[in-house]
Amino acid sequence: MTRGTLYGIISVMNLSEGPTTTFYAPAGRSTEPEVHRQQQSIIDVPLLQQTIDAMSDVVLILNGQRQVVSANRRLLELLQCGIGDVLGRRPGELVRCRNVAGGPDGCGTAHECLTCGAIDAVLESQRQDDRVVRECRISLDQPVGGALDLLVSATAVEVDGQRYSICVLKDVSDEKRLGVLARMFFHDVMNTAGGIQGFAHLIRESIPEDSPESQELAELAELADQLIEEIRAQRDLTYAESGDLEPEFEAIEVAPFLERQRDLLARHPVARGRRIDLNCSDCGTLVTDARLLGRVLGNMIKNALEAAAAGETVSVRCEPRDSQLEFHVHNPQTMPREVQMQIFQRSFSTKARTGRGIGTHSIKLLGERYLGGKVGFVSGEGQGTTFTISLPRQPRTAPVQSAVEA
Repeated sequence: MTRGTLYGIISVMNLSEGPTTTFYAPAGRSTEPEVHRQQQSIIDVPLLQQTIDAMSDVVLILNGQRQVVSANRRLLELLQCGIGDVLGRRPGELVRCRNVAGGPDGCGTAHECLTCGAIDAVLESQRQDDRVVRECRISLDQPVGGALDLLVSATAVEVDGQRYSICVLKDVSDEKRLGVLARMFFHDVMNTAGGIQGFAHLIRESIPEDSPESQELAELAELADQLIEEIRAQRDLTYAESGDLEPEFEAIEVAPFLERQRDLLARHPVARGRRIDLNCSDCGTLVTDARLLGRVLGNMIKNALEAAAAGETVSVRCEPRDSQLEFHVHNPQTMPREVQMQIFQRSFSTKARTGRGIGTHSIKLLGERYLGGKVGFVSGEGQGTTFTISLPRQPRTAPVQSAVEA
């Protein structure tokens, strides 16, 4: 049953004014003395006010009529007011939602409130007696065009026989804005790079292979291909960290896949003076996202090549383990203990103080959250360093929830 069919247009008897028709949430409010009595009930709950005051996000405690009976310090600091200025008001009225005036009883009662995630979270939490999380976009009355993107968590509680909702409002406006800008950036830059790639290949095909320019154009086409691949890699990592990456699983032949990875990286500058040894017999097929697995193994192999000394060999092998496949990348060097303790942290890098450190982080992120595998490593004197990813032959079909969704 949808929210529209559940509530539709609701008529509620208001003793002082008669029936009130709303488009979503019920009308009716507690009187001022009743709100103050409810406030005192909340104050009397041990440590509740101190707990919500310690939270960095805005916290409201609403009564059954969706009115504020308590709020934390963060809200009062943002509004630059005292608790008496917010008691009895509803969330949309505090932030000056432009739809408040369109409802017969303020916040929650206008037609546009049917799509409000904040009101939906409160009503659902009260019906389900549980925690409900919704995203909410609030259009502001002032400034014109202003809006808030919020993640609203509402949890129903009972105090002195009355039902309340504890609402936590997390401002995700910056995250949403950055997400939009990232999508625009990757779309535009990919189109431009794709145009360069297309022209490079077109010109190369129009030149005879024995001409002096043929080799130079071949290198230009290869650089264009590498540029496209680098952009895709950064796009995938950006979407993966925000929880917006959607893996595309398909069956792949493991041996040819690894051979392509070896051949591609053997031409990479980090492989100069080093050798890649591949052992992938009897690995068969694997259901995975080939693009993301290529990112993971590519980073593993590049890291190993960077760590290896000139003349050393990096070993890549695949081994079947029951319903799993294990991919191992080994180099002869040993990582210092302090490096081992930080290796998967996002900002940690052995190459620079700042601005690096996403290689091993992306291995962990893509390999475990999106491919459903397990990433690890071992490193010690006399045995070198081996990074491993174990993957199920038949993975789950959905990534783990992002931190914002959880």
